[in-house]
Amino acid sequence: MVARAANSLAQRMRAERPRDGLSLSMVGVLSHLDRAGALTPGTLAELQKVEPQTMTRTLSRLEEEGLIDRVPDQDDRRRLRIRLTEAGRGRLDDHLRPRTDWLARRMEERLTPTERELLRLAGELMESLVSWDDDQAVAP
Repeated sequence: MVARAANSLAQRMRAERPRDGLSLSMVGVLSHLDRAGALTPGTLAELQKVEPQTMTRTLSRLEEEGLIDRVPDQDDRRRLRIRLTEAGRGRLDDHLRPRTDWLARRMEERLTPTERELLRLAGELMESLVSWDDDQAVAP
């Protein structure tokens, strides 16, 4: 029941997604960088569950648009980390806003305050389930 409901909600929210040129994989990369900070290309490929070559193409497109940049790793100056730029953060926010606005409106219109709080708590639990995998994949 939970999986079916989560999938249905995700599909409905994707319908609110703007057609702004960002692919789902580009949004995924920007979201990971927004949450975790600068990451290596390899870590991003693991988090996105894609091959390194696929990640290289995605990162090239994001860099061309000025949404990410590459910075030297603090511990190993030979390695590069991918960092979200201010333009990237703004673009991500603009991209996600229609979905979050839709969800907030729907929750306000259809749910009682108690139901909204219950859903908020359920969201925290679901996030903890998802982030466990992210925590394991993100290199220190």
